[in-house]
Amino acid sequence: MKAYCLYCKTGSEEKLVYLLKKDMRDYLNMELDVIFPTRIMNQRKRGVWKKVVQPLLPGYMFLYLPDDVLFPVFIIKQERDAYKVLRYSDGSLELKDADRQYANWVYNHGGLLKPSTVVYKEGNLVKVLDGPLKDMEGKIVKLDRHHKRVVVGFMFAGKERRVNLSVEVIDLAPGEEIPKG
Repeated sequence: MKAYCLYCKTGSEEKLVYLLKKDMRDYLNMELDVIFPTRIMNQRKRGVWKKVVQPLLPGYMFLYLPDDVLFPVFIIKQERDAYKVLRYSDGSLELKDADRQYANWVYNHGGLLKPSTVVYKEGNLVKVLDGPLKDMEGKIVKLDRHHKRVVVGFMFAGKERRVNLSVEVIDLAPGEEIPKG
């Protein structure tokens, strides 16, 4: 499967997902996997914790096509809120290397990143037990236990990007060992 990244008008991503899927069915009689990545964040308001859905990368979405299908640029160009498909300096559109790994990671989680469960031990040792962060190739840059969030650094478009993601933090008692696995 080939992956592409589309730059679009911020706030119009959900509508654009619908329109691009519809256009592919109407013009090419095939399904297009379009994902606008979102994350579920823990948010505290007036002392009450809630889970809210927020965009992971506002203004960007991923498109996935089978290997034997050429990219339908004309479908993207006809949508007013779709600005452009990102390209590399050599002119290629298909995501490569770390960009492709990141797009596949988003795809494998259905575009919705739920909070991961992490174990925290005094001395800044963090172990991810489950959730989307368990299989991610990135690094936890910062753990904010008070807001139940981590800052994760990962490579995308040739630069390190930092994203806030929610986590469920489990504190270990002094002397307690981090689970293996």
